[in-house]
Amino acid sequence: MTTPNLNSNTNPTINISPQNIYGNCDLKCSYNYKYNQSNSVATNNGVFISLSYDKGTTNPVIYNTQNYYVTKINMYSPSLHNFNGKSVNAELVIEHSPEMGGDLLHVCIPIIESTNSSDASNILTEIIQSVANNAPTINETTNLNLSDFNLNTMVPSKKSFFAYTGTQGLIGQVIVFGITNAIPLNQRILTNLSKIIKPYPITVSGGNVFFNSKGPNSVQINGNNGIYISCQPTGSSEEETNVTYNNSSNTNYNLASISNNPTIVAVFQVIIGCIVFILVFMGLNYAYNYAISGSSSSVKFPRLPTIASLK
Repeated sequence: MTTPNLNSNTNPTINISPQNIYGNCDLKCSYNYKYNQSNSVATNNGVFISLSYDKGTTNPVIYNTQNYYVTKINMYSPSLHNFNGKSVNAELVIEHSPEMGGDLLHVCIPIIESTNSSDASNILTEIIQSVANNAPTINETTNLNLSDFNLNTMVPSKKSFFAYTGTQGLIGQVIVFGITNAIPLNQRILTNLSKIIKPYPITVSGGNVFFNSKGPNSVQINGNNGIYISCQPTGSSEEETNVTYNNSSNTNYNLASISNNPTIVAVFQVIIGCIVFILVFMGLNYAYNYAISGSSSSVKFPRLPTIASLK
């Protein structure tokens, strides 16, 4: 498990905006989830609240055909990313580790001030209130007595998101939902949050920002069938894809598969039959001439007809 990298440089913070899209990425950025219910312990780290999450019996996330599980959840105030050019009240970052090794996956959801409410709002309200009451200072922890705590409630389903490869701050693969899919919290709760944690002075930067218009759980992919989908958008509105299949059931063009092709077998049988016929004919002709002449020195093999002789 890692926390954001605090290395400072002049790279600008990633701006999540429709005006900052390099290209589309609906295949390589395919994100499917089915999170498990979990208990959780909250830790006040001074600059963010960290929440534990049970691993569960199966990996709940498939991103670009790779299996991931949740390692922790962090809440920051204000947000790590900029949204339409500026930070917002807070941000939830769900960190995932790959089952087979590789880059971390961070799923980020903005949190904004609003009088609206949702199931995700209710859960975050309980968490912030519990930390404010039971772990208000740095390094304090508290057990969260949440009923039905499940990230399925927190992560938007079938809602568009942005994606990039993080090189600073959040390192690895990063998914960020736009401001239109933010979790709403009222002013009082956000004020309480700002009292128990301070701003985290980091810059999150990385590569080009791509856009997935379909959102999570829009494409069903079996993470165990060995199919790897690679897409490299070129900046246009279309997505270029190269698909490579590693499934053992796919056809390999080798001698084994050729021998199982009835058409190819028939062609080879005809060719072999012709060769055998010619060899038998030449052998019989040789034997006949030898019998007549009594000497092999005068035996001449028949010449195959030429094109000119057939005219």
